[in-house]
Order: sequence, then structure tokens, then C-alpha cells
Amino acid sequence: MQKDLFTIQTEEKPSPPKKQKRASGKENFKSFGLTIHLTMALNEAKNENIPFDKEAFCERKGYTIQEVDAAIEDILAIQEKLDRERQSYEPSLADKELELTGWPLPSDEILPDFYSDLKYSSLFEILHTTKSAEQFSKITNGSSDEEIREQGILAFVENLFTDYFDEDAVLILMNAFFWLLYYNGKRWLPVRSYAIEMLKLFPYEIQKSFYRDTIFIEEFSFFTKKKLATRGICSLKARPTTEEVEDGLFVIKATNAFYSLLRPSEEAIIFSSEE
Repeated sequence: MQKDLFTIQTEEKPSPPKKQKRASGKENFKSFGLTIHLTMALNEAKNENIPFDKEAFCERKGYTIQEVDAAIEDILAIQEKLDRERQSYEPSLADKELELTGWPLPSDEILPDFYSDLKYSSLFEILHTTKSAEQFSKITNGSSDEEIREQGILAFVENLFTDYFDEDAVLILMNAFFWLLYYNGKRWLPVRSYAIEMLKLFPYEIQKSFYRDTIFIEEFSFFTKKKLATRGICSLKARPTTEEVEDGLFVIKATNAFYSLLRPSEEAIIFSSEE
């Protein structure tokens, strides 16, 4: 998934920064001028849908490759920060009726833990994996036994997501869904409700990968039916219609196998507040 605002023709990495004295007024002016020139050149390349020619820019403006690489890095960091700050997700009026309530909302302190895999997770406490393997074997009628033996139960569960979703968002999707499912999974609820809350938790990360909420909701709904329900993470109340899958309106419930695998860690619970 490409996140840059422009395409850079070369892939040279900037030299590591060296300790320097405070920049003089002349150096600050030069840096400011570089930022202005570079931003204009990058926008021009983007608007014309052509790669940004870094070497030509340096030759034309008199900057070094190292100066331009450092400036590009700064511009990208600022742009991503602005994107994150202005990105939010507001459900439609119809979807507001499907929002979930009564579950602990993770605080900013533990949001980075949603980027972790299960083995090294601070978000979840992993329970008895042998018992979990037996539960998953039972609920899938042994169809997953070979995968679990070869991969281990944690890798088996993670691979459901990593084999399906883009790597930029996969761990966030897995952890966000598991967090929501743990607290809401004893009730029959629409998949769409889970997708809405995931979008509210991580609007920037999810919409960066899926562009539109409807695309994500349909994709996650299809994934839930095809992978999660057939591999023992959740159960379907009834076989959904094609339209129900597209809209995420079929209902699911967490399985005993899922609850035997993990639970939120004490640290994560402390840094959460009820939604």
C-alpha cells in the first residue's frame, strides 16, 4: 500500500543526521526556501501524475541529494500528522443505530499495542493454548487440526488475518476485532456493528487501506463469513444471504474456542474506559 503523496524516482536513503550547532539565520532561510521549492515541485509532479525527479530538482535548484531527502522526510512526517489529526469517522444516521455500547474504550496509552502480534501482545493475555487447540478442533470438526499442528494455535489465528488483509492494517484489524468481540461476543450482533466500531477506533489506518467505509465493511463482512466463522472464531446464527454479506447485516457471536484463547490484559483494562 503506497502512502506517499508523490512518487520518488530513486530510493536513496538520507544520510544519518550528525550533531550540529544551532542553525544560523542564513541556514534557516535556506531550509525554508528548500521546503517551499520542494513542496511546489512535489505538488506539480503529483498534479501531472509523473514521478518526482530528485536529481533534476537538485541540479536545477542547487540543493544536495541529502538535503532534499531530509526535507522530503520532514514533509511526509508533517503531512501524515495532519492526516491523522483531521481523519475521523462519523457513522451515517442509519449506522448510528448499529453502534455498540457498554464496552471499554481503549485509551491513547494502549492504542500502540493494537499494532502487536499475539505472541508478544501487551493488549491480551494468552490463556491455555492446548485447551484452545482442542476447542478449535472440536468446533471445526477437525478440519483445522493439521494447520494448528504445523503452525501453532497463535499463528493459526493470526494467519486468518495476515493471509487476507494488507500488511499495513492487518494487526490493527485483528486486535480491534478481538477486543470488540471479547466484550460484545456473548450477544448476537451484526458484523456491520463491529466494522463501524473498528472504523471509529482507527479511522486513519483503516480508511488509508480501504479508501471508503463501505468497501471496508463489505470486505470485513465477507472475511468474517469466509474465514472467521469457518475457523472457529465466531458462529453464525443463520446462513446469510448475499445481500446480508455485502451489507454486513448477518449476526455473529463469539465461540467458546475464542474465549479459551485470550482475554484483555490487566494493564489494558486499567487504561480503558467504558464506551
